Amino acid sequence: MSRQLPGIIFNIILFTLGIFMTNNTFSETQNARPVLVSFGPEASQVTWSSLGDQVMGGQSDGELVASEEGVGLFHGTVRLDNGGGFASVKADLPKPVDATDFTGIELLAKGDGKTYKIGLRNSTNRRSIVYQHAFTPDTENWSRIRLPFSEFIPTWRGKTLTDEAALNLSYLASVSLFVSGRQVGEFQLQMQDWRLIR
Repeated sequence: MSRQLPGIIFNIILFTLGIFMTNNTFSETQNARPVLVSFGPEASQVTWSSLGDQVMGGQSDGELVASEEGVGLFHGTVRLDNGGGFASVKADLPKPVDATDFTGIELLAKGDGKTYKIGLRNSTNRRSIVYQHAFTPDTENWSRIRLPFSEFIPTWRGKTLTDEAALNLSYLASVSLFVSGRQVGEFQLQMQDWRLIR
């Protein structure tokens, strides 16, 4: 028994070291991709407001809710009544984010076959220019979505601006989600945390 003890102790040390290295690597990976928008316990730091086509007399609706499991659900119904045809939500970040050291946003998403857009603003004013990037996640499995900042397109009231400057990455003030393009009917988009990537 005494001859086996050193070997047992050695194996315990190796096992413990392995756990420490795995956890440490995981932490480093998470820290390398800081959270821009959380749907977990930190989700209470932002308030999502509906900004659908009601502003122009439309009847579409949409909202974003976060679950205890850390999943954000953007859902509602797009209707064409009264010239409508889109739904969106917007949240102001707790404080402006400097993302100049990063190249884009990454998230896991599961959709319903519709195309969605993430919007970024350099202002909390909902009437300001919004830079958008479209994505269409898988309907069955979680899709890893990567959206480079260089591909975000400046828009205003749904129209692309060709002469506008690029997104100012040093001052991200608010975020938005859109389902537009007259994609009529109910919609449902599930998401996990949006992270900044290098």
